[in-house]
Amino acid sequence: MEEEGLQKKMAETHIARSTLLRKDFLAVLVMVANAFSWFFPLYLFFQSTLEKFLTDFMMFSAVLGVHFVGAIGFAFAGTWLVRKSSRSSFLCAWMLIGVIASAMMFLLEVGNLMLLVLVSFLLGISLGMGFPSGLAYFGDYSVEKNRGSLGGITFFASGLSILLVGLLVNSFDFTMSVLILIAWRGLGLVLFLLIRPRQEQKKDVEVPYQSILFNRSLVLYLVPWIMFCLVNFLEHPIITNFFGADLALLMPIAEYGIGGFSALIGGWFADSVGRKRIVIFGFIILGIGFAILGLLSSIVLLWYLYIILDGIAWGIFSLMFYLVIWADLAGNRSKEKYYLIGVLPFFVGSYIEVLFAPYAQTIPISVAFSLASLFLFLAVLPLLYAPETLSEKEIEKKRLQKYLEDVKKVRKKYKKE
Repeated sequence: MEEEGLQKKMAETHIARSTLLRKDFLAVLVMVANAFSWFFPLYLFFQSTLEKFLTDFMMFSAVLGVHFVGAIGFAFAGTWLVRKSSRSSFLCAWMLIGVIASAMMFLLEVGNLMLLVLVSFLLGISLGMGFPSGLAYFGDYSVEKNRGSLGGITFFASGLSILLVGLLVNSFDFTMSVLILIAWRGLGLVLFLLIRPRQEQKKDVEVPYQSILFNRSLVLYLVPWIMFCLVNFLEHPIITNFFGADLALLMPIAEYGIGGFSALIGGWFADSVGRKRIVIFGFIILGIGFAILGLLSSIVLLWYLYIILDGIAWGIFSLMFYLVIWADLAGNRSKEKYYLIGVLPFFVGSYIEVLFAPYAQTIPISVAFSLASLFLFLAVLPLLYAPETLSEKEIEKKRLQKYLEDVKKVRKKYKKE
């Protein structure tokens, strides 16, 4: 009788996953994957274009600073604006702004400083205004017990799309590259309009930022994420100089290619053994990678090992800290603010990398990598005290399901004998 009950629960879980992925969640998958694969190539393309027109570092960093001010400022504004309308309509408007902002990049060829500032600000708006709501959309249309798996599928699709769009943008001239970015964002908007759910979900309970920031569980996950972002963005210019331009080009492939596969696998484990263990595993993997570079930086073969480890860690962190953790912690509360707080370290860290890049060559390689390894291992300490965001009930259910499957395999084996 107990076995029949477990089989029934397994069947219900399978049906729920299939339905979620086939219907409502398909719109979420398209929207999130399109957002990631549109903005990351666009930002790198925009940054490289700015470098051609602005040779003065102070001016270059100031114009990019406007971009991040727009992104962060309108991310806060977006969490308020989305409450005034339906989320799907708000996201459609956000994607349309992305199409317009992409088209505005044609103004960059004029080379006028004021136009550069204007485009930088508009691109910041086109990212920040709906980014937390887009991620919260994922959180609302996924459920706790399979959020890791669905997040893994989503980031896997995002990683492949980023690679595709990035390769296309880098393969053509300026005009064609801008047209590709416009078309890609426009395609995402059209698909989302066609498949978005017609019925809005009930809005979650609104909570103030103060209540969220004083939540002990959130702080214990946020601090390691902040430390990772700081280490990653401070070390990236150093690694680029150390590896050289050619090998440094492999880094995005590792982060989005290998990372996509590691997110896919990590998502399955996150639903089986919990989120906390997977995050700790990611920090240990990346800490080992930096330790290897710090101690054995003269061995070229180990550089490739680091790139692989970096890709695995990036996939895990992207899955957990972009998609899964904040939705788990939010529960039935409004998720936009949780995701906003979660993406702020990424925004700030990206700009810190820009400011730090000129000083990267002054820091000894062994010191930089050894310190990075140390801080990553320290980042694990708060996680040891953090609660598991996947309920123990779900973990136990997965364990029992696995036990039942093993019993069925053994029984089948003995029947054959």
